[in-house]
Amino acid sequence: MSKNMWILAALISVLVIASIYREQSGMKTPDHLKCKESMFQQMFTDQCTPRSGIQKLQ
Repeated sequence: MSKNMWILAALISVLVIASIYREQSGMKTPDHLKCKESMFQQMFTDQCTPRSGIQKLQ
């Protein structure tokens, strides 16, 4: 593999590990991910339609 592929593989690995850690540690979902609208729409319209499928079971 070339040098660029190793860098890309390392970055993807870090993102995967960070995602797994965030999920397992029970961190709170960021507010902008709780809405159906994109972050871009939320910035300009101040509109938020709550999502129903991202709630964690206790």
